[in-house]
Amino acid sequence: MTDTEATELEGGAERPPTRPVVDPAPFVFIGGTGRSGTHVLARLLSRHPHFALVPVEVRFHVEERGFPGLLAGRVSRDDFVRRLRGFWWKGFQTGRMRGMFRFVPEQRFEGAIAAFEAAFEDDPEAACRQLYRDLLWFRVTEADARGLVEQSTDTVAQAATLVRLFGEAKFIHVLRDGRDASASRVAQTRGVISPRTRRQGLEWWEERIRRVDAGSRAIPPDRLLTVSLDELLVAGDEALRPLCRFLGVTRRAPMLRFFRLRMNAEHSHAERWREGVSERQMGELERLYEQAIERLEADGVACAPLLRRTLERSRASAGEAPPPLPLVRGDGREVKVG
Repeated sequence: MTDTEATELEGGAERPPTRPVVDPAPFVFIGGTGRSGTHVLARLLSRHPHFALVPVEVRFHVEERGFPGLLAGRVSRDDFVRRLRGFWWKGFQTGRMRGMFRFVPEQRFEGAIAAFEAAFEDDPEAACRQLYRDLLWFRVTEADARGLVEQSTDTVAQAATLVRLFGEAKFIHVLRDGRDASASRVAQTRGVISPRTRRQGLEWWEERIRRVDAGSRAIPPDRLLTVSLDELLVAGDEALRPLCRFLGVTRRAPMLRFFRLRMNAEHSHAERWREGVSERQMGELERLYEQAIERLEADGVACAPLLRRTLERSRASAGEAPPPLPLVRGDGREVKVG
């Protein structure tokens, strides 16, 4: 199946794409450290008519008390269902109620659980896969789309489970400057839970990066793409071409409009880590962050080159910044843009 009927914006006008693409991905999982840009990238992809978006992080397929623990025998079926009907359906977090109750009809929800409970003992993996489809695939049907984008943070970290269930899925690891991602997380916790300080935030971020890297090793290289949000914004909308090729689609005008209007340094809160700290504190955070990147490089963490490139860019004077490096394949090779 190809997408040759797609149209793009070029110089304000629409024109048909010049190359066909491979079969589009039916399942796309977008993950990262948290506060790394997963949601904005998911919204970008949902502007393509091929993809429908799961509008919240559903989490039951990636949390330890969800599919990973259930299929490993650490969580019972009944405990899983209790949490599904509890926090994952409607739970309070960061000041508001979250969960599937916001978009999944309750009759559909209960019907999916009943079918899951009946099928689980005979074939746990098939039951889990079908539960995911029964709960969420209606979004694809209603949108007359062909693929589903889901944005729970831990999708890449828990890829070992998801690859077993969805062998045809593709994964995108969204990366952001660790100084900004950690500062955003500290602001989000409001000192109630860890990380409470900027130093703790960087420690949180490094641990999360390592978890993502470990999980990503379960993904076949041709089904994983790492995207640096910072580098993507510098590269511009030309970087959407290889991103779309990875997913088996071509760029569409609504994607380009969203990118140009909503994906820029202002909306991404770039350099937010500098806010509210003194020059001395900034210097200390810079030192700690570079040490973290050096550790990641020494340990062969796959996304370290993208992090290093963004750090170098933040330090370069005008005209001396390195060329953007927005995309890296699962085998570690840089994806050329333009």
